[in-house]
Amino acid sequence: MVWIAAGALAAAAADWPPTMEVGGFRITGINGTTNPDGSGRGRGRLSIPGDADHPVDLARTASGVVTGSMRVSFSLSGVRIAGSFLLDRRGLVGTGTVRTGGRPISDANLTISPGSGVSGWGRVNLGSGFSVTVTCEVGGKGISVRGNASRQASIDTPLAVYTFKGDVELSASGTDLVATAKGNVERKGKIGGMVSTFGPLSFTVDVRSGQATANVGGTDISIDLW
Repeated sequence: MVWIAAGALAAAAADWPPTMEVGGFRITGINGTTNPDGSGRGRGRLSIPGDADHPVDLARTASGVVTGSMRVSFSLSGVRIAGSFLLDRRGLVGTGTVRTGGRPISDANLTISPGSGVSGWGRVNLGSGFSVTVTCEVGGKGISVRGNASRQASIDTPLAVYTFKGDVELSASGTDLVATAKGNVERKGKIGGMVSTFGPLSFTVDVRSGQATANVGGTDISIDLW
């Protein structure tokens, strides 16, 4: 929320100014209606640094407090962000999707700041019943993603069953998500039933397919983690 300077709304039923700043965002081309008590509704264009101007709906209380709402899709550092946001003195706060490469960050709670970019947290759906909650930041220097979740998966080979037990960690490289599995692999032989554990191991996982290749005790195995 923001208090309009006395000069902008000197009279109780003052017209909307053509330009104002709310939550650090500059709004231009404002047109609206004003009630006798000074409250009203308007519409303008809000400038998102690094992108363009986007339509925003405005509301003003009788005491001069201005808020806004908007549905917007914009790009920042090569990442597309779309959602519904409310504007007040904190900036733009809402929910949406961060379209990172490989898999998007969905159901994200996001804050857009005119100075530092976009920050928040959401969920990356990797497979049936398997998702990772991540924090994310998108700014002038790119995107940062952090999150992990426990995972267990097995692969049955002619000589043994291999079972991975550990975590899947998500990060970002450029605008793409990167998945890394970290943990131990248990090998249970089919002849004699010998059980051996190897680790800790770390290997890259294809974020789209969930497939990974790892060397376990000198043997390369392919395992589907989702």
